[in-house]
Amino acid sequence: MYRNNLSPQGINEYFNNFGLRPVTNQNLKVSVLEKGAVVFHKTSSLGQFSSIRYNDRYYLYIDNLISNILLESKYSARPNDIFWVIFGAALVLLIYIYISILKSIEPLKQLSGEIKKFASGDMNINCKSDKDDEIAEVANEFDKAASKLNDLISSRQLFLRTIMHELKTPIGKGRIVAEMLPEEKSKNRLISIFERLDLLINEFSKLEQIVSKNYSMQIKEYALIHVVEHAIDLLMLDEEKKALHVELHQNSDINIKADFESFALALKNLFDNAIKYSSDKKVYITTIEDKIYIENFGKALAMDIEEYEKPFVSGKSELKPGLGLGLYIVKNIVKLNNFKMQYEYIDGKHRFIIDLSEA
Repeated sequence: MYRNNLSPQGINEYFNNFGLRPVTNQNLKVSVLEKGAVVFHKTSSLGQFSSIRYNDRYYLYIDNLISNILLESKYSARPNDIFWVIFGAALVLLIYIYISILKSIEPLKQLSGEIKKFASGDMNINCKSDKDDEIAEVANEFDKAASKLNDLISSRQLFLRTIMHELKTPIGKGRIVAEMLPEEKSKNRLISIFERLDLLINEFSKLEQIVSKNYSMQIKEYALIHVVEHAIDLLMLDEEKKALHVELHQNSDINIKADFESFALALKNLFDNAIKYSSDKKVYITTIEDKIYIENFGKALAMDIEEYEKPFVSGKSELKPGLGLGLYIVKNIVKLNNFKMQYEYIDGKHRFIIDLSEA
């Protein structure tokens, strides 16, 4: 600066380019030099240079043999404080938004839990909400739908139980009257008819429980032949008709884990359909290792087997009319017992195969 012959104004402008300005307050100058913290110090041929920090500001002190000068930085020692303030405010805002979102979706989590309970069969749910938002509206509508459905199920069960009770009463009375008949042949025939009716009502009740998923499975180990023989007994055939309509081949004696009553009922439906729709009125039952084969001779099905496995499908005119619940019930019971069922039609013979190996 001396060589360039700069004026005092030029010197100030020169320092100003580096963000520095001379300290003119002598008291401040004394305080900075006495109380300030030296950040760094350098000695050169031009003099001594010190960077001093005082009251969150930086100062540059230049001292040589001719003169000394204290320069103040225009910038604060904490120039990023404003950014930390902004960051803190943004963080608080984000936390507030996050908590608000959690509170807003809390009713949605509760509704999801109630829907899962409802889907698992628990009809006693309550998801009413007194809030005024879209989630509350959905929850209230679902609660109304669940209540209506629960009322319908309850009324259906009451209706069916009442019907079955009313049917059992005359059957019981008819059975008593039949026992009083003097003619043995007529007596046995009537008793057989009433027993058949009673069995059908019990079967209908069990089917209703299975379809409505209110049936409690009792999975235990049984001899397969006992289940098959019980299913044949459910056909209510006397010995003469049993020999005429049923041909049983037991090639192996194995045990299975199943619900005895429901699985026997499924087999009974298959046996009954096989006899009903066969050309020779006969069902052929064969047990080989872990499989049961139910076969009968007859015409090919008019539709794919998947169509007959739907409820209320009885087929075309070549099949006898009925409710069409047979294969639908059988498929559900077999699945509930963890077995698999297959169907094939070969050389004029229908064949249902139940795989008893663990699925």
